[in-house]
Amino acid sequence: MSDTQQLWTDYAACWSAEPGERLAALGAVAVDEVGYRDPGTEVSGLAELADYMAGFAGAFPGHRFRIDEVLEHHDRSLARWTQLSEQGEPAMAGVSTALHRDGRLADVTGFFLPA
Repeated sequence: MSDTQQLWTDYAACWSAEPGERLAALGAVAVDEVGYRDPGTEVSGLAELADYMAGFAGAFPGHRFRIDEVLEHHDRSLARWTQLSEQGEPAMAGVSTALHRDGRLADVTGFFLPA
């Protein structure tokens, strides 16, 4: 597994991390002033992103993300992912792109793919 694939895998785990561990886990993979956006939101900073992730975890209990493929070049990457239900069944698919800084995610944009 490449370093960038591991980075995305660790980032994906933040979405389903225990509430008391989420912020520290996120800080290990993203810069303090990380930007995040998807079709429904735009947040900035580790605390806002951790709060958004907590809202996701509350809305989709037991769900997690699997990173299926990562492409990378020039401090940028694209990750294809699948959201898995509590039973491990695919619930949604998407892609996310990121700019990297100092080996961590600095700006993340998520896109949801049509079913």
